[in-house]
Amino acid sequence: MNDLLSIEDLRTVFRTPAGEVSAVAGVSLSVPRGKTLGIVGESGCGKSVLSLSTMRLVPPPGRVAAGRIMFDGQDLLTLPDAEMRALRGRRIAMIFQEPMTSLNPVFTVGDQIVEAMRAHDRDASDLVLKARAIAALNRVRIPAPERRFDEYPHQMSGGMRQRVMIAMALSCEPDLLIADEPTTALDVTVQAQILDLLRDLQQQTGMAIILITHDLGVVAEMADEVAVMYAGRVVERASAKAIFDDPQHPYTLGLLGSIPKLDEEHDRLLAIEGAVPPPFALPTGCRFHPRCVFADAACKATDPSLRRIGDAHQVACLRAPVETIVDAVA
Repeated sequence: MNDLLSIEDLRTVFRTPAGEVSAVAGVSLSVPRGKTLGIVGESGCGKSVLSLSTMRLVPPPGRVAAGRIMFDGQDLLTLPDAEMRALRGRRIAMIFQEPMTSLNPVFTVGDQIVEAMRAHDRDASDLVLKARAIAALNRVRIPAPERRFDEYPHQMSGGMRQRVMIAMALSCEPDLLIADEPTTALDVTVQAQILDLLRDLQQQTGMAIILITHDLGVVAEMADEVAVMYAGRVVERASAKAIFDDPQHPYTLGLLGSIPKLDEEHDRLLAIEGAVPPPFALPTGCRFHPRCVFADAACKATDPSLRRIGDAHQVACLRAPVETIVDAVA
């Protein structure tokens, strides 16, 4: 399959008083054209840093220390700043978290969309760009887009602001859209509308999508493939169907076990004890072993790498496949 984006052994570090720590530690991923990759995990697993690394927007004192980010045959990490700026927003766009803080409160939403388009089209007139911006607002199903063009972010609901962010990201018709928690803090009705919108726009334009979220329900509805991240690494990667039907990593099992199921009775939901370790205090061996109910002495001594189980299922666990884990604790 023709991959639009291929991330190879990416490592992003931050300088601290205790030395450099890795927020993304050797991640490899790929996204085919026209497909959706879901990246899931708890807060602090490195999902957002991975997306910012892809856009080359990691804030100081962070930096990409190693690896390659191949986009349509180009290594983004080797591009001059001017070429990366020309690519960013035009061919690779991003929907950032928290639309209220991502939008500038002192400018109208129309001015902000026009500004994004102006960065990549300096020859078009203001009237032409305004017409394109209104068309972009209409495309994301904002009612009365001509009136909304002149409104400020505070005059819109959370769902409307999120649609404005999507309109801005899609205004230059990118080949790749990175959506970082696009439905956070939205009620379920608006969330469903946003997901339907992204799916429809993908079908219309053929763009690839990286969907970053902690909501497995969103992933089940949108993703073709899923990468589960933990403590800066991918610990499981497979098709969405395989992740939900046949999870292989104990962390993935824990995430799925914490979701209530309407067709089953539970006294209480499963919970993963503890929290994601900070990058400056990682345990030896497997990074998940302090929270893993299946861990043994080997897990505390050996840091597993991703290995293939089956045709297209990868997992970083010494105890996988899952039948081995079940037999061991039976």
